[in-house]
Amino acid sequence: MLRRGAQALAVLAVAVGTPAATATSAEAAVCSTSWSNKSDYKSGISATNVNYRSGPYTSCDPYGQWSNVQVFYHCWRYGTTVNGENVWWHVRKEGTQQQGWVLSSYLGIWTADPAWQC
Repeated sequence: MLRRGAQALAVLAVAVGTPAATATSAEAAVCSTSWSNKSDYKSGISATNVNYRSGPYTSCDPYGQWSNVQVFYHCWRYGTTVNGENVWWHVRKEGTQQQGWVLSSYLGIWTADPAWQC
């Protein structure tokens, strides 16, 4: 129930065009959500300056940005809806320990495989 409330707040913030400045306590809990490596799939991010975040919400802190990199997919969760997309993948940049959550529309995989849900 708490997670759904956080999702609703995040979606509302995006829908009205006002970014959430800081994460609420409910969103902060979701930003530190657990994940597991359920996939051996690898693909690329072909866009530039794509944020990878601490959680599947735009209110979650960005760790940094990636441009044109290969990533390993771990698992996915529903999060903030951005331009009609709300599936976020936990990924790791190839050759590094950099990892975080990226909106699926920036990745080379477009569907949510139920077997890979976190």
